[in-house]
Amino acid sequence: MKVSRLYLKILFAFILVQAVAIAGIGGLLKMGHMRPPFARHALDRSEALQQILEMEIDGADKLSPELRDRLGRILGIYANAFNGEAWITNEFGETVARSYKTLPLTGEEEMDLRLTTPAGDHIYFVRKGDQGSIYSYGPLKTPMGTMTVHLLNEWITHNEEVWFMEGLGLLATVAALLLIPVSRRITRPMVQMTGSAQKLARGDFSPRVDDRRKDEMGTLARTFNHMANSLEKMIRGGRELTANLSHELRSPLARMRVSQQIVRERLEAGRTDGVAKHVQRMEEEIDHMDSLIDQIIRLSKFDLQEPPPREDMVDMNEMIEEAAERVGPLAGERAIRLREHLAPVPPYRCRRQDLRIVLDNVLSNAVKYSPDNGPVDIRCEADGEALTISVTNAYPALSEEELEALFAPFRRLGYDDVEGNGLGLAFARKIVEDHGGTIGAASVSEGFRMTIRLPLA
Repeated sequence: MKVSRLYLKILFAFILVQAVAIAGIGGLLKMGHMRPPFARHALDRSEALQQILEMEIDGADKLSPELRDRLGRILGIYANAFNGEAWITNEFGETVARSYKTLPLTGEEEMDLRLTTPAGDHIYFVRKGDQGSIYSYGPLKTPMGTMTVHLLNEWITHNEEVWFMEGLGLLATVAALLLIPVSRRITRPMVQMTGSAQKLARGDFSPRVDDRRKDEMGTLARTFNHMANSLEKMIRGGRELTANLSHELRSPLARMRVSQQIVRERLEAGRTDGVAKHVQRMEEEIDHMDSLIDQIIRLSKFDLQEPPPREDMVDMNEMIEEAAERVGPLAGERAIRLREHLAPVPPYRCRRQDLRIVLDNVLSNAVKYSPDNGPVDIRCEADGEALTISVTNAYPALSEEELEALFAPFRRLGYDDVEGNGLGLAFARKIVEDHGGTIGAASVSEGFRMTIRLPLA
């Protein structure tokens, strides 16, 4: 498995930080700015022994043989517990009690002072050959004067500073190993995005990356998916534009070619009867094609660019009433009754002009495909989460495939005598979806119903 360069950079950066930290701590230890562990332990042992001896000597006015024996036994017990030696000297440097038989310090040792306390305790690291020990001494106040308690603990196995530094090194190694899954979690989305970007470059717009993370990588993944969606919509819109244009322009071009051929034949025969009629038909076809191309371009713009912000605050009931007035003449020609059932609804933020297109298309279609003298019911209500607009007429029931096909460009219900080109509901769906809503059609007991749901938030 190939290791990504980003992962290696993260790993090397982490190791470098750990190395600098370990070197810094080691330098502080060498310079004495940090108290090593063994010095703290030696001081604690010395202070504890001093307290025990003070309690033992308390009240004595001289060092009797019995007191010397008791002090010697205490020193022996304490020295054995810590694998070392202990002794007490008076103010003249004479040994008054001890645990050893042979003097443990000969004066040939190398002594390195590691700690001095305000109370007068001193801690040394003693080295003799390849062996090391901890030597400490401190004052012991008694009724007979101030004495000195000495402790010498062997330290043969390991230097605690080295152990501490090795521990830091082990910690850094374990942390670097644990960094492997962490860094892989960071780099995995980038690897996925790289693969998806390569597929996008080859024309495959289906790949998406996991964008469920809540961190910066999740934001990057969501941005990538949004970019891929936009590219897919742009390419698909361009392809649909080409396909729809080629399909829809073929019929008027064929009719124009027929009219052109008739005009040419009559002119060649020296006849002019009926020529004006065919020329007029060609002009009508040209106007129809021009209008059709304009609408297709407008429809494709919904895919080719981001929709503008919604900056208009409207009263939806008022907009529905205005749309009903605009289709009123068309309904009046066929005695169709527009029945409005408008409940109080909150103001809605939208793009007014676009929403007007939606209402005009839906209401005009309801009137066009409604039987003469039939009703068209218009309802508007809110449930706290969304506005719901429904338009119902008495059109016969449709299959599920037919209901979904209504929103495809250039798809119509099959009435050749009904004016239109099948783009109105395609416009409406794109506008409603750009507002975050949904639009759908259903066959109900009353007939045919178109329902628009627009979220309030």
